Amino acid sequence: MTARTLSLYALVAGVLLTALVMGLDAARPRAGLPEALRAGGAAVMGPVLTRVADTFPAPPPDAPALAESQARLALAEDRLRELSQESELVRAPHLSALTESNHEVVVARVVAIGAFGPAGPERVTIDVGSVDGVSLDQSVVAADGLVGRTVRVGSTTSDVLVLGATDLVIGARGVDSGLLGTVSAPAQGDLATGSQGELTFTAIAFGEPRRDEDLVTVGSPDEIPFVAGLPIGFIHSVEEWTGRPNVEAAVTPAVDIGRLDVVAVIVPEGR
Repeated sequence: MTARTLSLYALVAGVLLTALVMGLDAARPRAGLPEALRAGGAAVMGPVLTRVADTFPAPPPDAPALAESQARLALAEDRLRELSQESELVRAPHLSALTESNHEVVVARVVAIGAFGPAGPERVTIDVGSVDGVSLDQSVVAADGLVGRTVRVGSTTSDVLVLGATDLVIGARGVDSGLLGTVSAPAQGDLATGSQGELTFTAIAFGEPRRDEDLVTVGSPDEIPFVAGLPIGFIHSVEEWTGRPNVEAAVTPAVDIGRLDVVAVIVPEGR
């Protein structure tokens, strides 16, 4: 029988003895075990466990350096992924157009996600604030489109009310039809009710929303809070046409809020 096998048996015996002592303690918590039994068990098993530990190979001398190298590599990979996402973000057509028209773009990372509503998370926290030029009521976008608007700005972090929050209504326009309406979280009875993540587009004029049609932001006065032309999503399904205004359609958002990482805050031109 090898020394390693004997060590294994000793370790098993030690575990069983420890379990027995703990079991007796648990069975009679008030009575307790005699102190002599405790001391005897420690005296017998202490050297055995020490010897068992000595049978395992010592860590290599370069173990600390290897661990540090692995940690540095993980940080470098994370930074590389972040830079790749930032590059994808600033190359997005809606952001390229804004930077060409002298809008400032402040890149940020999502560091926290708030409570969920009918369409998903309603707020996120990003790692930029007033020291970075961010103010209240500014558009926040991802590479795929609109995320929401800033509603609380600290010195180094900001909270963003995201698309789909129950108290956020956005003016929208169909790219192909030009039909105007609003996009909001689904209310009880809407087409989007029960479809996680979907929103509701409500037309404000006579016209039929088109299935698979893209929706973009109409924009706000002085671009506060929303810049015009930001992708919102596309129409997934439309209620039966009745020849009246306020026709509703279910909208699939362009951005998956639950998977956000790198975003950008748009500082309007001239502010």
